Amino acid sequence: MNLDINNLSAVIGVLGAYFAILLVLAVSVETLLEPFSFIKGLQKTVGPDEVLKSVQEWLPEGSGEAAKVVAIQTYASKTRVDMEKLDQTAKDVTGRAVETLKQLGFESQVNSAEKEIAVKLSTLRDQYAASQKQRITILRTLSAVVGIALAALLQINTFDIIGSLFTDNIMQTLNTPLGYAGGIALTGLAASAGSSFWHDMLGRARNIKDTIKQVENLAGREGPGGAVG
Repeated sequence: MNLDINNLSAVIGVLGAYFAILLVLAVSVETLLEPFSFIKGLQKTVGPDEVLKSVQEWLPEGSGEAAKVVAIQTYASKTRVDMEKLDQTAKDVTGRAVETLKQLGFESQVNSAEKEIAVKLSTLRDQYAASQKQRITILRTLSAVVGIALAALLQINTFDIIGSLFTDNIMQTLNTPLGYAGGIALTGLAASAGSSFWHDMLGRARNIKDTIKQVENLAGREGPGGAVG
C-alpha cells in the first residue's frame, strides 16, 4: 500500500511540475497575444442579450418590447449592422412565419411588430454567436502557433518533463528527432489551452498531493493489523 501511495505521490509531483511549467508558458503566450486583442474582429464584444439586459435596467417596468427595440438599435449601431438588411430579413422571415401561424391557428396571438422584433433579436444573436466562434478559432490558432514557437525557442519538450512516467521502450521511441518535434508541438498546443485552465489543473494536483500526504500520515500512525501505534 505504501509503495502504491509513494508511486502515486511521485506521479502527482511530476504532473504538478508539468502543469506549473505550462501555466508560466500559457501566461507568456497570452502576454504576447495581448496586442492582437485590439485588432478588429478579435476584440471581445458584448452580445445583444447583454445590451438588452442593460437597457432593461433603466427603462420603466413593463417596457418589454420598447427595451428590445432600443437594444436592437444600440447593438446594431455598436457593431455596425446594416439595419436595412436586418429589417428586410425580419420582414421576410415574419411573412413566412405569419403564413405558418395562420395554418396552425395561432396567428392572432402574436402581432406583426412582436414577430419582427423577435426575428431581429434572433438574427443578431446568430450573428453574434458566429462572430464569437470565428474570433475564438482565430485566437486559439494564434495561441497554438505562438505556444509552439515559444516551446521550440525555450526547448520545452513535454516528453522530457514527464518522461519518468513512461516505460524505457516508449522513451526510446520518443527520444528521436520526430519524438522531440512531437514533444515541442504538444507543449505549445497544451500551453494554448490558457493560463486559467492550467491554474485549475495545478490546483487540483496540489489538492490530490495534500490528500496523499494525509493518507500517508494516517498510514504511518497505524501499526500492524490497523492498530494505532
